[in-house]
Amino acid sequence: MSKTIAVIIAIFVIITGFVIAIKFDLFPKQQYGPYDEFIICLKASGARFYGNYANADSLRQMSFFGDSLPILERSGIYLECNSRGPSPQVKKCQDNGIKIYPTWIIEEKQYPGIMGLNKLEELTGCKREN
Repeated sequence: MSKTIAVIIAIFVIITGFVIAIKFDLFPKQQYGPYDEFIICLKASGARFYGNYANADSLRQMSFFGDSLPILERSGIYLECNSRGPSPQVKKCQDNGIKIYPTWIIEEKQYPGIMGLNKLEELTGCKREN
């Protein structure tokens, strides 16, 4: 009988621990870098970043996102215009008349060349966390 009570108490303690951990958000969230939320906002704004993995300016633009780059790449914001690049979307690049890398399209307007994060904030209304 005492073993049964001990097991019940142990299960109760474990369940209580999980409930407390969930309530106080103690489980780590998958986060890559400081710009994750900013990138989510950029996606919601409809911004698109057309680049070429073999182009130095495209790589520099990507570097601005630091550890958040995997979020940018998976979000659908970044479109690869080089047919030999990862997940190329050459037709979309051609359809949008992309000739310079990088090029951002925000609210149907093209912004060729490297764009600073402050300018992205200004054009999209998205804010970076400080």
